[in-house]
This record gives sequence, structure tokens and C-alpha cells, in this order.
Amino acid sequence: MFFPGRKTIGLFINKDFDYFDSSVFHALERESRRLNVDVVVFLVVGHRLNRNVYDEQERQMFAFAPVERLDGIMIVPDSFEVGGNREALYDMLRERVTCPVFALRNQNDLYPCVYTDESEAIRPLVRHLIEDHGLRRICFQGGFPGHADAEARLAAFRAEMAAHGLPIPENGIFRGDMWIYSGEEAYAHFFSDPAARPEAIVCANDFMAVSLMRVMERNGIRIPEDVIVTGFDHMPGLGIDEPGLTTIQPDYNEMVVRAMDYFDRYFRDGTAPEAPYRVPLKGKLILGESCGCERRDPKVSRGVVRDTVRELEEKKARETTMSYFGIEVSACDSLKDLHAALARRQNDLPMVRDLYLCLFGDTDEPATEMTDTACLVHAMRDHEDCGMPMITFDRSHLLPPMAERPGEPQLLFVKLLHQQGSNYGYAVFHYESGRIPTRSFTLWNVLVSGALQNIHKRRELMALYEERRLSSITDPLTGLLNRRGLQEKAEPIWPSLCARGAHAAFVFLDMDGLKRVNDSYGHAAGDFGLRLIGRAVQNTAPGNAIAARIGGDEFIILLPGATALGAKSFISAFTRDLERLNREENRTFSVNASAGFYACRLDPGVTVESCLRQSDAAMYEAKAKRRQGKNAVPAEKG
Repeated sequence: MFFPGRKTIGLFINKDFDYFDSSVFHALERESRRLNVDVVVFLVVGHRLNRNVYDEQERQMFAFAPVERLDGIMIVPDSFEVGGNREALYDMLRERVTCPVFALRNQNDLYPCVYTDESEAIRPLVRHLIEDHGLRRICFQGGFPGHADAEARLAAFRAEMAAHGLPIPENGIFRGDMWIYSGEEAYAHFFSDPAARPEAIVCANDFMAVSLMRVMERNGIRIPEDVIVTGFDHMPGLGIDEPGLTTIQPDYNEMVVRAMDYFDRYFRDGTAPEAPYRVPLKGKLILGESCGCERRDPKVSRGVVRDTVRELEEKKARETTMSYFGIEVSACDSLKDLHAALARRQNDLPMVRDLYLCLFGDTDEPATEMTDTACLVHAMRDHEDCGMPMITFDRSHLLPPMAERPGEPQLLFVKLLHQQGSNYGYAVFHYESGRIPTRSFTLWNVLVSGALQNIHKRRELMALYEERRLSSITDPLTGLLNRRGLQEKAEPIWPSLCARGAHAAFVFLDMDGLKRVNDSYGHAAGDFGLRLIGRAVQNTAPGNAIAARIGGDEFIILLPGATALGAKSFISAFTRDLERLNREENRTFSVNASAGFYACRLDPGVTVESCLRQSDAAMYEAKAKRRQGKNAVPAEKG
């Protein structure tokens, strides 16, 4: 898919489905068109508070991504909060990447970067509380230890308080989770002592601010009349039932523009600003209801409510369609079934324009771990089903040439498909203009991964069944069929032979002196003799022959379409090959076999079993004559 006329930039990000992700993806779409470059987003999903084996599989993205083919790479290091993911990202960059790398939203000593100046961004908000509201008892809800942005915001808060000569209250610092689950603990920390009640609480992000406000309101504390609460990050629509937040808005759009301009300069003249190249951006103070300085415009409020209701309705609809989608794909027994289900349900993702499902391995044998090749097993382009291309290609190309759009820059999203330790492949999405992945994106991937696991397990069960079936119809000593296997193999072709009145011959063999060999040389020698006969049969039997060891020293070979002449010809070839094998083995004893045959013309209604009975009778008659010292007489039926 790496179109020779355009550069390709990769973005590595842990998807949180928040305002930052949305802003970055929308900006990337605009910038890719402005600069005529392709962008591939390698999406990892994981959350610090919900770690599981799924995270280990998501980490495989750093081994999977074809970074050697990329012309530039953007990273969002601080989004990878799950232990080991950030380290895996840096290992990939250090060991495999030679193209320029640029970090977003992260002050980075290793790579050029653009970021919000955390040492300054929150200070205008704190100054606003001190200078405009005249507050003194101001507390801070930070993030978990090690969260770089939260630590920087806390340091800036301390610095601004000190600049105004204000002490931080004894209960003035609480470390939250940077998410929505620490509201109760934060409330207990700040409000357990009525005498130490804060006048304002500055939260390190909007999630924790909204969570805390909900608990405060349940406990009768008014915002902002009793206590002011502020956030950071500006998440529109978050906490619609709570007062609009006073917060800091980072300029995520400008971050993407600066990064893309950096790559554009490098692509045009091969140069880039000398390291270290760091671009700090100021945040914008957004005044809201939570500090009492702004009131929501009723029209804006109605618009927010309307948008939120619409999003909730869409979410509910997506959840319903994903539920039915899950039911359908979970019943798939094969890749063909899965393709048919995806084709039927493609309207479940109306925002997706193109969709490519690629499995590791090749068309004949899909794999359960990453391979150098991939197979395109399902394709949708411009909302039209393209069938099952079943194109095997070099996985480092990400997609085969059929996915190229020479005249149009593409913004593609890539997600691995894995389940319980197995990596099946990956999906590539191209969304409609202005649309980006929602949470149903991850759910879709999980459901398809589960379907692939089911298909693989069914394939394993079928292979195990076939193995057991073959073992039940195969003689383990010689590798030939047993009597049951002979019947099973003959039955599918038998009706046609009988209907045509075709000839058939049953050649019977038995090893001479098996008991004598066992008594003189041991049972291992007897087994050797039986295997040697089996080898001679396999070497000389025609392609349509069905050969079996039916027990002890006895063998039967069914020759469909053969007359007595054909049976004699086979016996001669078998005898010569057995003599050759004896010479090559050069044992102290020779392996010999007696042969006879029963030949007939088949009539409608004649069964395999009846012919085997007649063949058995002919074989035992021949044995009896040999014991009497007479020549064996072949049995023939006209």
C-alpha cells in the first residue's frame, strides 16, 4: 500500500476515545490532504486500571508495524500507560527505525517534540482563582505517581501558590487516578475535616474534576457557591449535568500541524531543525460555570444536550448492532462463513469506507502467530463488497496493491486481531471523511478476533477428528488401510463402478512363514517382514488402488477397473519389488508372500462386503491348496 508517489507517516497511539484522540485524527485527515501524504495509525488499546493478557497481545503491535517502510513516525508516548508498552515502543524505535520520529503531547529528550508547556499552562488558572476570586485555601487533585503531565501540573501549581506567598493546606494534595473512579476518595480527603474545607480544588484533568463534582453535589456541596472546582484538558460534553468546567484547553490541532510541518520540511529538502527541537505551546484558559465566571448560553447548552443525546442514541444503536453482529460471526465455521457475515453486516459500520481483513500465513494455512506473509481474506472498498481476494502478500507492505489510491491521500487505522495468546492477523480501516473510530471499533475487532479463534478451534477439532478417523482405518504397522478403511475408501466409488458394470479385482497376499520368522528371529523380525510387504504394495499399487492389511499376515488390494490380467500384472510387479527390497535389506532371512486374486464384473446391487467375502473365500482356498502342496488357483467371475 506504500504508494511510490506519496510519503507515508505512521502514528503510534494508545486509543482512549477521548477529545485528544479525536482532535488528532481530525487534524491528521486535514494535514494529510494539505501535504499529500498517507498516514497510517497503529492503534493500541489498553488502560492502566484494567490490565490483563489482552495488553500483552496489544504490545505485539510494535513488532508487527512495518516501520522500515515508513518515511516518518509520530508517537504519543504518554498515552501508553500500561506497563511495558512504552518500553516496547522505545525499543522498536531504537532498534528498527531510521526515519525521523516526532513526539506529540510529550516533552521528550530523545526526539523532536511539541507539547503543552506544563510548567506554565495551569498557572493562569491558579492566578485567576487567587487574583480574580481572592481565594487562599486552594487544593490540588493530582494523578497517580509517575504520570508525567500530572506531576508537572502539580509542580506548576506549587510554584504559583508560592509566587503569591500562599501555603498549601495540610490536606491540600490528593493523588487521583486521572480517570473517573477516584471521586469518593478525593471527597473524603478534602472534606473529612469541616474546618479544613477548601475554597477551590484544582484538578489535574477534567475526568477527575467531573467525578469529584458529582460526589460533592450528592453531599450537598454547591459548585461554585461553596467550593470552586477546575479541570484541565477541556473535554467538551463531559459532565453535561454538572456545571461547565473552568479548565485549560491544550492546542492539539496545532501540535499536529507543527509535527506535519516538520516532516514536510524534511521530505522537501532532507533537512530538519537541529536537535533538540522542542516546541512548547501555551494552553488556553476556558472560564466556565464551575468558578462562577461564565454561564452557558442556553442555545449552546441546548446544542450540547442535543449532540449528547444524539451520541447516546448512536451509541445505543451501535451496541445493538454489535450485539447482533457478535451473534452472527460467533456462528461462523469457516473463513467463507465469516466473509459472508461481514458482507451482510457491512452496514453496521456506515462510517467505514474501506475495510481490509488480513490474516497471517497464506491462503492454504492461516497462522496463529505473526508471519512474514499475510493473506487478504475480506475486502470492502467504497462500501462495496470485493469478495474474498485471497491474495497472499509480503506483510511488510501492510496491504496488497489493490488497496492503493494513487490520486487520494489516505488516513488508515490498523488494529491487530488476537485472542488468548493467538495472533490471527489485522484489520485496516479507512473512514469516511470527517469520521473517526468510536468504541464500537474496538468491539468489532474483539468480536472478529473471537470468530477467528472459533474458526481456528473448529479447524483444530476437525483435524483431530480426521487424525482419529484415519487412525481408526489405518494399520499402524504398515501404514496401509485396515479392513474397515478399505470398505470406507471403496464405498464412495462403488455405486458408479456397479452402475457401469465395471471390472474389479481383489488381490490377496499373505506373508509366508510369519510364525517361523517370529519363533526364529523374534516378533520384531516378523513386524519387519510385514512392513516390507507393505512397502512393496505401496511401491507397485496403481494410483486408484485401495490397499489394506486386514489382519495377521493377510493383505487385500482392490484394483477398480482391473481384469484378471491387471491383477496378474500387479502381482508380478509386487513380487519383483519385494525381491529388490530383500536384496537391499540383506537380512539373514528373506521375506516372501503368496498371492492370488478374485476378479469379477460388477453388477448393480453388488456390495463391497459381498465381494470381500468372496475374495476371502478365494484367499483361504488358495491357502489350503498351498498347504496341500498344490498351486493356488485364481478365482474369476465372468
